[in-house]
Amino acid sequence: MIQLFNYLIVSNIFTGGFVFSTFLPFSFQIGYIIIICFLIAYIFYYQNIVINFNFLVILIAVTFFSILNVCLENVSLLFVAKQVIGILITGIAYYLLIKVNNCEIEKLFKIYIKLAVIVAGIGIFQEVSFLIGFKSGYDYSNIIKMWGFTPTEFGMLRVNSIFMEPSHFAISMVPAFFVSIISISRKNYLNLNSQWGSVIIIVSYILTFSVFAYVAIFISILFIFFNVNNFKKLLLPLIILPIFVFITYNIPDIKMRVDDTIGIGTGSIKPSKAHLSSYSIISNAFISYKSFIDNPLFGRGLGSHPMSYDEFIGSGVSIGVGLEDATIVNKDDAGSLFLRLVSETGLFGIIVVLYFLFGFRLKMSDKNELQIINNAIFILFILQLFKQGHYFYNGLFFFIWVYYFAYKISNKPNLFCYHSNSI
Repeated sequence: MIQLFNYLIVSNIFTGGFVFSTFLPFSFQIGYIIIICFLIAYIFYYQNIVINFNFLVILIAVTFFSILNVCLENVSLLFVAKQVIGILITGIAYYLLIKVNNCEIEKLFKIYIKLAVIVAGIGIFQEVSFLIGFKSGYDYSNIIKMWGFTPTEFGMLRVNSIFMEPSHFAISMVPAFFVSIISISRKNYLNLNSQWGSVIIIVSYILTFSVFAYVAIFISILFIFFNVNNFKKLLLPLIILPIFVFITYNIPDIKMRVDDTIGIGTGSIKPSKAHLSSYSIISNAFISYKSFIDNPLFGRGLGSHPMSYDEFIGSGVSIGVGLEDATIVNKDDAGSLFLRLVSETGLFGIIVVLYFLFGFRLKMSDKNELQIINNAIFILFILQLFKQGHYFYNGLFFFIWVYYFAYKISNKPNLFCYHSNSI
């Protein structure tokens, strides 16, 4: 039963596009059913629930400040409740998953890798199907409700497999990509991934033609090769990196986004006339700034960004980010976890996240599985802060707890944590 739930709950990382209904106050994903079933089974068998103390304290604090914002009419109680319940349930579920597996996070991470190989294989099949004109092989819109595909300007498809979009693929698959690069370059002596599995993941990752995927590739190369002390071994990446940056920039879809973002920064392009992804960043950064100024210490409450958007977007017309100039983009989640945290939790949320991110990071080494896993997830967090604004979408708490336990176990190798709430 535990092994079954291991695969089912870890598979939630890849099922964000599988939505049963959108008529409810929230998108009811298939992953929610799996998590609820797991929690019911856990309570039935173990007769208790174990919650990490620090997680609970932080959530209570954020909830308290959010309720204060409900009183100030900065956010509705429904919006706060949706976020608190979602964070609480998913946070507890993934924490218990690691507990019932005796904190064997390497085993759970390898399950994630196995599933990632399958998802990557679907992505490659999707690309081949597009090139030969087999629509059923690349268009999954009839199967996955929250899904779409994007052709490139040069006749290929931006691979997203079963994810909603290529950037979601890039974020959720980056730990698998990082491990695959190490497996190829270090001949897989740690056995985190097979050689063929690594090749499949790497190829599919490149075929996303996503800015965030290529940022992740760049960071991965830095982490892996610049950890080497031998100058001769450093020479190759020093040559490869500038070439990689040049080639990436000259991919038309990426060049357009980069040029638009630079144009907005220099004032040569109005935000509302730029590519939607660039406009999304600028407009939501504006909303987050206005929300932060309104309540810098604790933000305007969990789930408040949509209401802040409605309140402040009109005041951005003069600088090109108002409703008179362009359409609404990423109103619900700010399109960036960092921007959403700034808007909804203020300095408190940002400090907590940054402390967790850097306080629990292990020194990079390609000779230790825990260090590899920890650094792979660190890169995911970096991408998540810049792109994905959902608090519990695509198994985020799986990565949070694996990151946390990798640090704890690495510093206490003999740690016994089965059903213990001491850590």
